[in-house]
Amino acid sequence: MKKVIIISPAYPLRGGISESTELLYLEYIKKEFDCQIISYNLQYPRFLFPGKKQTIFDPKKKNFNIIPLLNSINPISWYRTSKYINFQKPDYVIFRFWNPFFSICLGFLAFFLNDIKKVGWVDNVFPHKKIPFQKNLIKFFLKKMDAFMVMSESVKNDLNKFKINAPIHKSLHPLYNNFGVKLNKKLARRKLKVDPNYNYILFFGFVRKYKGLDLLIDAMSNKLIDERKIKLIIAGEFYENEKYYKQKIFDLNLSKSVIIFDHYIDNNEVSKYFCASDIIVQPYLSATQSGITMIALHFNRPVLATNVGGLSDYIKNNQNGYLVEPNSKKIVDSLLNFFDNKKSKVFEENIKLMKKQYSWSNLVNSFESIFK
Repeated sequence: MKKVIIISPAYPLRGGISESTELLYLEYIKKEFDCQIISYNLQYPRFLFPGKKQTIFDPKKKNFNIIPLLNSINPISWYRTSKYINFQKPDYVIFRFWNPFFSICLGFLAFFLNDIKKVGWVDNVFPHKKIPFQKNLIKFFLKKMDAFMVMSESVKNDLNKFKINAPIHKSLHPLYNNFGVKLNKKLARRKLKVDPNYNYILFFGFVRKYKGLDLLIDAMSNKLIDERKIKLIIAGEFYENEKYYKQKIFDLNLSKSVIIFDHYIDNNEVSKYFCASDIIVQPYLSATQSGITMIALHFNRPVLATNVGGLSDYIKNNQNGYLVEPNSKKIVDSLLNFFDNKKSKVFEENIKLMKKQYSWSNLVNSFESIFK
């Protein structure tokens, strides 16, 4: 039986990195691999974490083979983890990388491994918010890997900027299929306690500056949006100044048009937000790929996204959503096109046809192909 170790945040740590790592782990188990996740007992020091808490409780995950050995700022834990991995003798180790803050921890851990193949599973090469010495930190990690797996052309291009010798493989980000089944729209709206007589667009996930929420709020102030009875649902924890956005909503007289759920959305609550909405909007100013896109496609919801980074790998303009320039007028034009031309059914059918390519089985097969 082949043995694979994934080094990544995982339960009880929260967020898209953890969720997707656990789904990859489950696919390895399904394919009868001996697989385990080595996670962090300390991911971020409290003063560096912008959210309210770093963990969640989910009893369904208690039997996952997750071992929290790593402390991102404690070198002793890096060495102890390497000894554990060397003893396990896996066929290869997958290092999840998304922020150069972890470069020293992961780089030294990789350095301590004895003749074990190492794959960097890279979500982002560059962080959304710059940190000191980030290029040096990124290089330090990249040099320790034997190969890389990316999920967008954008990340592949960023890796190539470092002129690394290791091969880069690409496999599309799979769907998040762990948030339950699709709900009837009327039922989802009833669960959310929103007026069923309006159209709804959804901004979902952590609110950060690069996600361009202010562009979407500006778009909502267009009178043509109001005439079509469109409301905006914002669902997620604010990692930026919440008062700024709420003041902007107030100043534009949008208090009745914008509904805010300003907290982390638990897994068992996710489906009602997506299923209550007609279209998901990602007005990002920068991006690589997005887990939010993959949740939307899982629930057969079209996505209006800005044409930045790797989002175009997943959104095909006027097929399963819209790709627009990052400005409020283009967002308004696409929303009008969507609602005026009743595109929902056509987009949903297209999404159903596209979904097979976004599978966890494909991603496992891609990892397996690296060292064949």
